[in-house]
Amino acid sequence: MKLNYKKNLKFVTLLITALLIATASATVYNYIYINGSVTFTSGTGLEWIKGPDAPTNTLISGSIVTLPFTAQNGSTINYTYCLLIHNLDTSDHPMLISVTTKAASSYYVEFNMFIFDNATGTQIDMLNLLTNDSYSGTISDSATWHLTFEIITKSTSTTGSDAFYVQFRYE
Repeated sequence: MKLNYKKNLKFVTLLITALLIATASATVYNYIYINGSVTFTSGTGLEWIKGPDAPTNTLISGSIVTLPFTAQNGSTINYTYCLLIHNLDTSDHPMLISVTTKAASSYYVEFNMFIFDNATGTQIDMLNLLTNDSYSGTISDSATWHLTFEIITKSTSTTGSDAFYVQFRYE
């Protein structure tokens, strides 16, 4: 009897392949799961709110507010309820407000930011935006402050623009 090695090799290969497929198909799978949940709470710090007297193109993007003020030479303009800052938490937040980049004094007679307690109307402080002025205090739990800007320009101010930056740091 003559053995056909090629046929036998093919048969053995097919037999091994079939056994591997059968073994894989018979594999028992086990599963593990995550059952998660998210609890939503109010709070998480302070938020900006655009006030009714804010410039039309005021932009609030998270923690940054862009105020595009417009003022004429030799004029006084007040943005009374320009911005509100609201404490979303039920705890107080110590705060440091600093003029980090002052406005150019060559354009203004005065440029001030007034901070008021929105509930009582009491003035908390005034920062001179022409200097590196600062205020240190505490915003109470759930309190709202509003900011008023007073801009008095010099009659000799040229056309163009000026920039200033105020940082509100809280714990």
